[in-house]
Amino acid sequence: MHLLAHCLTKGVVLGANNYFDSFFKYMKPWRIKIAIGVLVIVLSIIYGLKPMSVNVLNYLVWKYSGPIKAQIGSIDYQGAHIHYVSYGHGSPLLLLHGGLSNKLSWFSQVPWLVESGRQVILIDTRGHGYSTHGDAKLTYEIFAEDTLQVLNQLGIQRTDIIGWSDGGIIALLLGLHAPDRVSKIVAISANFHPSGVILEADSTQKYAYGSIFKTLKDKSRAWWSGAGDKHAELETEINELWHVAPQMTHTHLNSITAPTLVVVGENDMIDLGHSRVLAQEVAQGRLEIIPQAGHAAPITHADELNKLISVFLDIKQ
Repeated sequence: MHLLAHCLTKGVVLGANNYFDSFFKYMKPWRIKIAIGVLVIVLSIIYGLKPMSVNVLNYLVWKYSGPIKAQIGSIDYQGAHIHYVSYGHGSPLLLLHGGLSNKLSWFSQVPWLVESGRQVILIDTRGHGYSTHGDAKLTYEIFAEDTLQVLNQLGIQRTDIIGWSDGGIIALLLGLHAPDRVSKIVAISANFHPSGVILEADSTQKYAYGSIFKTLKDKSRAWWSGAGDKHAELETEINELWHVAPQMTHTHLNSITAPTLVVVGENDMIDLGHSRVLAQEVAQGRLEIIPQAGHAAPITHADELNKLISVFLDIKQ
């Protein structure tokens, strides 16, 4: 078997060498330089985006070649069509994405969480991804109501929740208003009041956020939010929401009894002091700061975050 593999490998390598020898023999020098330059740029981008690029590839292989089947569904609530996907079986775990993104932002978490034996539920927030906007004004309260409707549809009475940014805010509101439906909360880069958002973060934050949004063209940003040609309107509405909400008080936070892991990046756009208060004020809170991370830790610092999630939720990674 080893000899066969060696022969096949040698044949492939020799064949490739012969192909490239012929390719470069008849290719003009200036074209070779351009081809090499493009290759260097592409490889540099892939290398620079590690481990993101590796995690994306791992997710695609897992999704399209693995035995796990997705349960895809939707609910209609207050004029909106809310899309969700559920993978696997076992104790439920709900993942809620951030504003102006979609459920695909969890590509570094979904495979290992499902393989650990959990039922993982992903929801596209109202107006994002495959979910429509509906008639209601976008608020964190309506997002939380949508989420409960999805859980009802799936027959899930109680679940752990991992929420990133806006998703973390939704998780906190569920812990406040529907405590019987929530087991544990992981709130990543979430604020409980608009005052917790830093208007100007340092260069690491700008890189982390910019690598996802600011340096992308408008069409790519529209793809990331899933809003398509309605992205501009969605962005305006979400930005207005960020300026006035959420409005949770210390009394509200004291009423959240679910064990809560508050995660924030060292260079996050969420103030570290604000995150400390959040962790102190919820009944069973704990704070973890991810070194050198910005606001996009689930993507840029997935390994560190996944370890924290594994320990807190007692999930074998």
